[in-house]
Amino acid sequence: MIYKRGKVYWYNFRWSLKNEDGTVESFRIVKSAKTHKRKQAEDAEDEHRRALRLGEIHPNDPWPKPAVSAPPVFRVFSKEFLQYAKTHTKPGTHTFYSVCLDRLLTFAAIADAPLNAITGETVSRYARHRQEVPENSVVTVNGDLRTLRRVLHIAVEWGKLDRVPSIHELPQAQGRDCVLSFAEEAKYLAKASENLRDATILAVDTGMRPNSELFPLKWTDVDLTVRPESPHGVLHVRQGKTDSAQRSLPLTPRVAEVLQRRKKAAEAKGKLSAFVFPGAGISGHITSVQHPHKTAIEDSKLASFEFYCWRHTFGTRAAQSGMDRFTLARLMGHSSPAVAARYYVHVTETHVAAGFGKFVEYHTRNVAEGLAEAFPQASEAIQ
Repeated sequence: MIYKRGKVYWYNFRWSLKNEDGTVESFRIVKSAKTHKRKQAEDAEDEHRRALRLGEIHPNDPWPKPAVSAPPVFRVFSKEFLQYAKTHTKPGTHTFYSVCLDRLLTFAAIADAPLNAITGETVSRYARHRQEVPENSVVTVNGDLRTLRRVLHIAVEWGKLDRVPSIHELPQAQGRDCVLSFAEEAKYLAKASENLRDATILAVDTGMRPNSELFPLKWTDVDLTVRPESPHGVLHVRQGKTDSAQRSLPLTPRVAEVLQRRKKAAEAKGKLSAFVFPGAGISGHITSVQHPHKTAIEDSKLASFEFYCWRHTFGTRAAQSGMDRFTLARLMGHSSPAVAARYYVHVTETHVAAGFGKFVEYHTRNVAEGLAEAFPQASEAIQ
């Protein structure tokens, strides 16, 4: 029914709504058409009825529907996201997001698109585009895709976007979870540069995370003092991926030898860097071993794998040596088993040292056997 109040037309009608349980609710709709022309008021009522009929609104919802501001362009929102990341994530994570976003912003179909215009098809085109660039590995592309997914999830949390499109990472033939045998390790180390060889030995004998723990390792965190619980010394991880990453790592004999040699060589040059693995960049330490790692793999004729696999190899070898999972969780710096450790009161430093002793025994024996298997012609000399 159309009627007039003063100079403005209103409409008034009843609307019934059937619920899922079969009951029927009746609503009285009374709205101002906000016009002094009857035809426009009739059109306003028809539009309201249409929205109700199509289920676009509920009879109790406000009408007309509140105007929704257009989602921001990805390039603009990425700046807001980086500010958020700077405050709410660790410096290394913020740097990772920043580097990935730099690559994403070179792709106009994403960079210049409103957030709600980025679809799964757009993301697939980006992945194909990045794979055409020779120096971009699958790992690099997947890092970009994870960053994009995180940005869009934050946009949803902030009410800038309704939903995140499906973002599928590229398949990896051998990912971060592959395990190297002792023979493969021997072949790799034989072809690795000195710096890479030392970094690899620390990675596979301590399980440190490469980017956040191994590469930024400082000499102040290296303690080569002989103690009953750590006869070859210990490394202190002050910070890392999670709170549980803060831990002390007993050393194997060959890690202690590597650290002693590197320190002696650095002191002989008269320049002892703060870092065990110094680098020429702003950070002062190496940030990647990608190129020498790739060369060592090719020269040793091994199947491709990520440097991170040395950490996974450590964990697998430790478990195979008979180390209990609570000790392994402590050494790996895992966050989830740390919850169980609160109830496992026997995980003391002495307990960790005993578990690690089993690993050293197992490790020393298998390193020798791995060398013999990799280079059988020199087995007598090795033994």
